[in-house]
Amino acid sequence: MTKHNAHEYLPLLQALVDGKNLQVKSGAFGNSHWEDFDETEEIGFYDAPEYYRIKPELRTWVIYQNVYTHQISHQSLSDSNWERIEVQEVLK
Repeated sequence: MTKHNAHEYLPLLQALVDGKNLQVKSGAFGNSHWEDFDETEEIGFYDAPEYYRIKPELRTWVIYQNVYTHQISHQSLSDSNWERIEVQEVLK
């Protein structure tokens, strides 16, 4: 981090203050992936800002599936033929 790009790290620093988790991009070109920072680890911000991110929070939502036709709906239906399914996304 330099005085010329310090402003790009401000959202990351604020996220740390707010108790959010950060991730760093690691791995060779073409095979890179996001890794969580260990909470006990010091973050030096030695790499460019694009190599850091606030860890995305998993989203969850509810869908309904008809137990006979397997039709999917995003809204609750009063018919007892519909099964409530809670879905949570998977982040890579």
